[in-house]
Amino acid sequence: MSVLVWNCRGLGNPRTLSVLRNLTKDKWPNLVFLVETKSRKSRLEEVRRSLKLEGCFAVDCVGMSGGIALLWRETWQVKIINYTRWHISALIQEGDLGPTWQFTGFYGHPESAKRNSSWQLLQMLKPPNPMAWLCAGDFNEILHQKEKVGGASRPYRQIETFRRAIDYCGLNDIHSQGVRFTWSSNKGGKAFIKEMIDRAFANKECVEPKISIIWATEWSDLFKSGSSTALPTIQSDHSPLVIEKHTKGLKGKKRGNCFKYEVAWEMREDCLKTIAEAWRKDGGGETKVKQIRQKLGICQRDLQNWNNKMQQEGHQAINKGMARLGYLQETVTSDHLA
Repeated sequence: MSVLVWNCRGLGNPRTLSVLRNLTKDKWPNLVFLVETKSRKSRLEEVRRSLKLEGCFAVDCVGMSGGIALLWRETWQVKIINYTRWHISALIQEGDLGPTWQFTGFYGHPESAKRNSSWQLLQMLKPPNPMAWLCAGDFNEILHQKEKVGGASRPYRQIETFRRAIDYCGLNDIHSQGVRFTWSSNKGGKAFIKEMIDRAFANKECVEPKISIIWATEWSDLFKSGSSTALPTIQSDHSPLVIEKHTKGLKGKKRGNCFKYEVAWEMREDCLKTIAEAWRKDGGGETKVKQIRQKLGICQRDLQNWNNKMQQEGHQAINKGMARLGYLQETVTSDHLA
């Protein structure tokens, strides 16, 4: 599995499209997130066909700036949750029986004076319920002074605000390899600047030792290892990122989804009510053992349905919050499939 993330600086140039086509052919990503497409949706459909991908969701550029897009292969089911000019969030299910997790492609505001609004938006995008979350893109900000060479030092308060937003979201930097700096000013002398502003984050592992349960709701629960590789810049002044992960489990053996009871569910009264109502249902069965097995199956089904409903309500609450703050361009309903 791999995800390609790239600030392509416009798709109007045939050479840029050629580079993107070669990247998708070489790396074979399941998901592609593009920043600064400087294109409208009709152009992205042409790009999708050229890349031989099956899915595409695009946010138009404004004038000759901005524009973001999410493209994917049909082997994955992608459901758009919400979007603005600065992000696209989607639920990803890998095949019919694969894991489900959230992807957020993010674009930090290019103007430093307006970047605080980007971090407010990022905090609002944190999954409302425990879920594995991958967040990647061009954040236009660094986490440490050592991630910048040339030009004036970044103000400490500016970096610290970004760090606090990342900490609030429970995100960790995915191990990065390849080139160290992902953006360059491409200028000589005193104007020469290099920065690490394109990156990938994933939420942390969550362990409850008292109950000896690892919550299967964090990125590291689903995938034993992951890496983010920054490739050399070509055509654009930003490096493409290739994020790869490997599913936990023994090689050569496919495992179906396993139902896992989340301890966090007990914080909601309606969870226990759902269990009680499910247990009272008649599961049939000729023996006591079969009856209990049937009742456990009913509980599992009802809890999964209840959890899906809670996730939908949580995402709708996020949409309403963003709409109140003027972030959301259009509400995406829970059954909207792009």
